[in-house]
Amino acid sequence: MKYGILSGSLKQEKSCSVMLAEQLFLQDFETPIIYSAAATNSTQILKKLEDCDTVILSFPLYFDALPSHLLAFLIQWEAYRETHASALNLYVIVNCGFFEGKQCQHALKIVENWCRKSNVQYRGGIGIGGGPMLNEIQSMSWKHGPKAPVSKALIRMKDTLQKNLSIENCFVQPAFPRRFYILMAHHSWNQQLKKRGFESGDIYPRR
Repeated sequence: MKYGILSGSLKQEKSCSVMLAEQLFLQDFETPIIYSAAATNSTQILKKLEDCDTVILSFPLYFDALPSHLLAFLIQWEAYRETHASALNLYVIVNCGFFEGKQCQHALKIVENWCRKSNVQYRGGIGIGGGPMLNEIQSMSWKHGPKAPVSKALIRMKDTLQKNLSIENCFVQPAFPRRFYILMAHHSWNQQLKKRGFESGDIYPRR
């Protein structure tokens, strides 16, 4: 079985999308990573994907849907498969900045519909909340603490894809108090504003 990771993130370094997908293959074997943002109009990249038996698509949520560059890439891939289709399984991981992983449900449905139209076997997906937090605590254990629920979902997907089976879409978030997560998010946003020479009052409408 030949696997590949398709990243829908604009980042090619320190990407939460790649970090999550790689958890499926750690200590097993090296899995090629393809970045959709750098693959526009690339027949060579499409050939690499079609050479895989199973692809794991991992991307960040944009406005309850897919990033525009990833949508454009999927449209190209769909057209390519009209004449170069091979048997292909697709598992999906979506991460979002919202705390609740359920926020990713519409994005998973979009990918599932694309699979149906493109003759790709949709094998199920995971919607993961608290993506930015997971990216900041990579040194922490996956077995215990905030990352444990996410780890369990990824292990379940790993076991399933190794058996070439399907899973139901599931939604998880870190084992962490929601209100503290929101407080941390606001603090981070304000710090980023200050780095760019703004104050929080500059971006909110005056009443």
